[in-house]
Amino acid sequence: MSQTAAIPLSGTLDRPVLRGRAVSRSETVLAWTVAVVAAVLLTAAVLFLSAGGRWFVVETPSMGEAAPVGTLVLDLPVDVDTLAVGDVVSFATDANPGVVYTHRIIGIDAEGLHTRGDINGATDPWTLTQHDVIGAPVLLVPHLGWLFRAAPILLVGTLLIWTLTSAFTDRVTRTCLRIAGGALTTSYAAFVLKPFVNVTTITNTSSPHGVEATIVSSGIFPVRVDAHGGNSVHLVDGQVGRVVIEELTKNGHYQLTSNIDLDPMGWAALVLVCLVPLVLCLAVGRVEPVRAS
Repeated sequence: MSQTAAIPLSGTLDRPVLRGRAVSRSETVLAWTVAVVAAVLLTAAVLFLSAGGRWFVVETPSMGEAAPVGTLVLDLPVDVDTLAVGDVVSFATDANPGVVYTHRIIGIDAEGLHTRGDINGATDPWTLTQHDVIGAPVLLVPHLGWLFRAAPILLVGTLLIWTLTSAFTDRVTRTCLRIAGGALTTSYAAFVLKPFVNVTTITNTSSPHGVEATIVSSGIFPVRVDAHGGNSVHLVDGQVGRVVIEELTKNGHYQLTSNIDLDPMGWAALVLVCLVPLVLCLAVGRVEPVRAS
């Protein structure tokens, strides 16, 4: 005689309940946020360009702290009659075609405008007229120009990594490889462009006591510059400093060493930024089913 056991209708079947709805909602919010930001930026760019605007990236430290290397310059057309001494203008000259300068006006006379970079020792060797002036900056955004300069490297690297990792069917492996590849691409762009730490020697003058060098920082991070056999200076982006080297090498040369010079909070922030790829990889995982009890 066979017996049939009654199976309760609740509490015995483990049915997986997926949390797909929550994930879908968060992805939707992220997608809409990105779309709105992109739409705002695109609209602003269209309005700026339609008004005759042009943009440039500062590549030399001639403007010092006013517009350090890597500054994004947004210019709008301007009438030279409305300009005054002290204003900053962007211009190009027939004497050096293809090169755009952004310098400060230091004099105005009947012939035109006379300009000079803030840390340059000499006035520019030309007189500007309306024909030469491209525009006046309506916005100077420090550091953002580095991103524009790095854009080709980041774009090519991202497309390459995305293509190579598409062969991996496991989502976790594929995502982690893409995060690691993105970090590697960013590191390569930083190695090529050197946006974080860079020191340029402007002048050096010999004296009976050694050599006095005028230097400028053209990197994003504040730095400490040590002169071997001389003094040390702390510089921020675009700042000019002077070091005196009293002990030269046997060949009559001098050596300068530059290092990142952050405060404890700055170092903590830098470490956290460097840990972002690792944290993202650890956070990536499959959506596990939730067992109903």
